[in-house]
Amino acid sequence: MKHQFSHGTYLITGASRGIGRSIALQLAALGTELILVARDKKALAETERAIKTAHPRSNVTVYSCDLADRKAIEQTTRDIRKRFKTLAGIINNAGYARPGYFGELPVEEFEKAIRTDYLGAVYITHALHDLVSEGGLITVTSSVVGYMGVFGYTSYAGPKFALVGFAETLRQELLARKIQVSVLCPPDTETPGYAEENKTKPYETQALSESAKLMPPDAVAEKFIRGVKKGKFIITCNFESTMLYRLHGIWPSLVFSIMTGMIKKAQKKKKPALA
Repeated sequence: MKHQFSHGTYLITGASRGIGRSIALQLAALGTELILVARDKKALAETERAIKTAHPRSNVTVYSCDLADRKAIEQTTRDIRKRFKTLAGIINNAGYARPGYFGELPVEEFEKAIRTDYLGAVYITHALHDLVSEGGLITVTSSVVGYMGVFGYTSYAGPKFALVGFAETLRQELLARKIQVSVLCPPDTETPGYAEENKTKPYETQALSESAKLMPPDAVAEKFIRGVKKGKFIITCNFESTMLYRLHGIWPSLVFSIMTGMIKKAQKKKKPALA
């Protein structure tokens, strides 16, 4: 199945900033109607204004909702069901990450990541999937860390891996309705969330990040839309992350050796600084 973005209504979570905002702006340019869901009311209003400024005829509805709060999601989805009878697609993009050494991260960080990154997408999709019309679209945003572990991201990797398994299973169940299910796996992306991650990244994680290219959110959104139109299940966004995905699938021990080599090199540089 290859979903071609129609003029129907698409719900986007995490739409106030970063990748979600860029996807919303690019879908508005295609003439779609949008439902934008995010926690930050001010940032959400700014995204709505940006869309209206660029595309004055756009229909945009916004809902402020904490995607880590199940009761808030239930209220928001009830309101959406009252107003909208059908959806062309659900684009789950909300996410949260706090990197750090495993032993130093409080367990609450793992719980928050599960609620925001995984359960938020499950709850939204569970509440509204029946509104998605035949031939529609449901996507989740995982990460490069959703198909291979990365030093410093223990609390983030679990939910992102879980999203891939969730999407693979949902894809099979919704096949009869011809609904395309896709997973966006962006690499490091220049977003406000990434800037926050940099504040708590372990030294080794920073070293790994330096070897990767930082993508702008607009470029990730373009890759997402192009990947959906091609009918891709896993949507990678640049050459490096695509090669890592393929290599990890056929030779994971090699990827592990490469990663550990980079980590050991970083740790050797780190020791003199601590002396």
